[in-house]
Amino acid sequence: MNRRTGFTMVELLVVMVFIGALSSMAVPRFREYKVRAYVGAMQSDLANLRIAEEEHWATNQRYSTDTSSLGLRFTTNVQITITSKNTLGGYTAVATHVNAPDRRCITAMGPEAAPREAGAVLCEVISGSSSTIPSSP
Repeated sequence: MNRRTGFTMVELLVVMVFIGALSSMAVPRFREYKVRAYVGAMQSDLANLRIAEEEHWATNQRYSTDTSSLGLRFTTNVQITITSKNTLGGYTAVATHVNAPDRRCITAMGPEAAPREAGAVLCEVISGSSSTIPSSP
C-alpha cells in the first residue's frame, strides 16, 4: 500500500482560490468601516465644539470663530473650520478628515443653521464642487 503525505497541488490551489474570494469580499467592507469611523470622529468633534461654543456664548455673549480659544482638542487628522457672518447670532462649522477627503460634516447655530435644525450635525459625501447640503445663507 502506498500512503501519501501532504496535499496535492490541486487541493492547495482550491484553498488559495477560496481564500482569495473571501478576502476580495472583506477588503472593501473593511475600508467602508474605516470611513464610517472617520465620519464618527468628525461628528463627535462637532458635538464637542457645539458644547464649547455654547459655554463661550454664555460667558461672552458671542460665538467664537477661533477653535484654539475654546480649549478643545480634536481627534487626530480632523480639521474644523468655523465661519460666522455675525458672531452674536450664530456660526457654521465644517469638519473634514484627512483620510476621508470625500466626506465632510457640518453644523450650524442661529440664523446660519436655516433651513437645517440648529445644532444638528449633518454629514455628506462631496464629489467635486457639488454638495448635497445647502450652504449657509
